Amino acid sequence: MTQTTVPALVIRRTYEAAPERIYAAWTDPSIAKQFLGPGEVRAEEVQMDVRAGGTYRIAMRRPEGDVWTVAGEYREVVPNRRLSMTWRWLEDDPADEQETLLTLEFNPNGAGSELVLTHDYFATEESRNGHGDGWNATLSQLSELTRNA
Repeated sequence: MTQTTVPALVIRRTYEAAPERIYAAWTDPSIAKQFLGPGEVRAEEVQMDVRAGGTYRIAMRRPEGDVWTVAGEYREVVPNRRLSMTWRWLEDDPADEQETLLTLEFNPNGAGSELVLTHDYFATEESRNGHGDGWNATLSQLSELTRNA
């Protein structure tokens, strides 16, 4: 990862579910498939080896039919408290790939929890802002999922 001057994307969301439940949504592929992917984009393949040094791969199908795949390595895993992982969209030309860092913090908040999502090391503000749109839509879907479960 290269240092850039683009500020990190930081999103805070509160949920009615306990931190353990929100953490499980990010670490159990069968749950993650239900909310990962903004709007009409759907995660159709989710592989996770949730441990420091373990890897993940998520393939998301867009309504037009094309598939976007993101992969990375878990850097830090503190069950029910924190996940940190590299985040890299797989491109046709690997030279076009940009590795960023995604950190999720799961904090108790009354009877529920607060999720703090920090996504850092973007090459451009445009990329950061696009990820912000995607993450906000995805986190809203997580809210619906945990509210209805």
